Amino acid sequence: MINPLTWISRKRFPYEPLIRLEISKHAIVNNLNEFSKLAPNGHIAPVLKSNAYGHGLFEIAKILERYRHTIKKARNTDGTGTIPFFVIDSYFEAVALRSQGIKTPLLIVGYCRPDIILNSRLNNVAFTIGSIESLQELEDTERPIPIHLKIDTGMHRQGILVEEIQKTIELLAENPYIIIQGICTHLSDADNDDPSFTEGQINMWNRCVNNFKNKFSSLKYMHVGATYGHRFTPDIDANVSRLGLGLYGLVDGSTFPEHLDLKPVLTMKTVIASVKKIKRDESVGYSGTFRAPKDMTIAVIPIGYYEGIDRRLSNNGFVQVGPNDIMCPIIGNVSMNMTTIDVSHVSNIVQDMEVTVFSNRIGDQNSIASLAKTGKLLPYELAVHIPEFLKREIVE
Repeated sequence: MINPLTWISRKRFPYEPLIRLEISKHAIVNNLNEFSKLAPNGHIAPVLKSNAYGHGLFEIAKILERYRHTIKKARNTDGTGTIPFFVIDSYFEAVALRSQGIKTPLLIVGYCRPDIILNSRLNNVAFTIGSIESLQELEDTERPIPIHLKIDTGMHRQGILVEEIQKTIELLAENPYIIIQGICTHLSDADNDDPSFTEGQINMWNRCVNNFKNKFSSLKYMHVGATYGHRFTPDIDANVSRLGLGLYGLVDGSTFPEHLDLKPVLTMKTVIASVKKIKRDESVGYSGTFRAPKDMTIAVIPIGYYEGIDRRLSNNGFVQVGPNDIMCPIIGNVSMNMTTIDVSHVSNIVQDMEVTVFSNRIGDQNSIASLAKTGKLLPYELAVHIPEFLKREIVE
């Protein structure tokens, strides 16, 4: 049911946004099911940090929570569920999800100050501890604190070092209020054609897991992250995998041992704001980086680098125009809120004609994956820079 104040506001100030994001429920569930073929016992912890990689924290959480409830009883008998928890970055995200009624257990993987952890009253929220110092800050607690311990197996970002494991076990044993629910690590090079570094990380991880097994009755989850890490699942001693980029269909499914039929989750659409004709040798945009090779018809769309079209796509990227999805190149430098495109080959081009900025077909020149390659970017960089304020609509 819509909030009455929102309804009144829309009646008084009717407004349809010029930019619309469509989030496909079918695609997100499809991708989860595809990766469950490779995950340990089908168990995946979806990564929803950074506004769900730009796709919308609340929208993705709502889709997955509904999905989680429909399959939990049907597919699993070990009590953990196909989606045992959502992975987020910050305490802020945990508060936001709980405020929206999301009840799925949460794991915060980013750094939280000890006072936040000690004073938290959120239910079913666990904290990742990645250093001896952070663990020591909690050692005097007299209320239960659920944690997942991060182990550094070679990425050298978060995590206790292997030589600190024994001391860590001793600290955990001293205070029963620090409840170790899980242990985890992250693979740093799993997308490399040379698997040697990843194999070294996995070997180290498997040895570390043996140090914790059977020592803590509360230990429930052993999980490793990185989408491309799913290529190594049979070798990893884990019962859950963390899934980020692949969940949103932003990787090539053919690179996995079992070909995965992945689908991009997000489509971004806008409209033509203006159309004009220019003469040969006339320039377009800031700094005149594009000069017309012939008489042309050009159009402006009301979206720029503030709204998510990276400036590195200047004279480089593509969008699709009209009902026939005609591919049109970006010309000139991308501006803050406007981008110019060549529409010379689009017939009957008119103002307000629909434009697909990011396609949900991974092979299209304007899919996020394709544009990332074109602009020498990571797909993450394009997706997470889509502003949170843009309207996201869940579609089937």
